[in-house]
Amino acid sequence: MPRDDRNRFGSSFGQGYGYVALGFAFALAILLFGAAGWLIDGWLHTRPLFALVGAALGGFGGFMSIYYRVKSDTEAGKRDAGSGKRKP
Repeated sequence: MPRDDRNRFGSSFGQGYGYVALGFAFALAILLFGAAGWLIDGWLHTRPLFALVGAALGGFGGFMSIYYRVKSDTEAGKRDAGSGKRKP
């Protein structure tokens, strides 16, 4: 395998792991905000109001994080393709 192909192959794994990390961050945001809401519900005796609101906010925040990451990666790919450069 030529050196260039090996570097491209390895960098695609790195990019893939970055997207896997985004998935874990998405799930963690939902769980942490939901847990914080659950604690507030226990304190205010309003179960499950704040747990649901917290999980929804965590889901929205996690989704927006993924959205902006994919959007920036797509724009960077378009810029690189337009200039004739390959992304390392």
